[in-house]
Amino acid sequence: MALDGVFLRHLKEEIGMSLLGTRVDRVFQPNRDELILAFRGFSAAYKLLISARANSARVNLTTIPVENPQQPPMLCMLLRKKLQGAKLLEITQPDLERALMLKFDSVNELGDHVELTLAVEIMGRYSNIILVDENGKIIDALKRVDAEMSSERLVLPGLLYRLPPPQDKLSMLTCTVERSWRVSMLYRVIWSFPKR
Repeated sequence: MALDGVFLRHLKEEIGMSLLGTRVDRVFQPNRDELILAFRGFSAAYKLLISARANSARVNLTTIPVENPQQPPMLCMLLRKKLQGAKLLEITQPDLERALMLKFDSVNELGDHVELTLAVEIMGRYSNIILVDENGKIIDALKRVDAEMSSERLVLPGLLYRLPPPQDKLSMLTCTVERSWRVSMLYRVIWSFPKR
């Protein structure tokens, strides 16, 4: 089953019930396209698997142990530096898009509290995991996207983070009955024309 925005909304609620208010204990990157954030609360410990694989992008709680490389990748070391000990404040999902924003209260090198956001975009081969600072600037990403790869949206450190372009779909959260009826009538008219 494909992971769409509605299913992701239910996953967000399930993950939020377990993880909100807990702190990041460890960060692992078992392979190039997956991250595991280990959280510790007062009563239990949890592992959140975030996968940006093209054919199996997902985010879910897991109990399966994974083997980690001897030398952690650069992004893993950065996330350990920025997120270890950070408290998960909230998980949001813009409309019904296939993206989750995990907001953390972290402490920087000077001892100041800063709000960091881990943007998890689950969009097939365009899936990505992006760390964003309190000013909305990208700190780093699992998959960097430069001008040669995309002219529509760049994902590079130092640039402002923008959500992926929305798809031209109706949202069940904001759509009125009248608008959905008009759109369905429009589709009926379009499909009634003879095919050539």
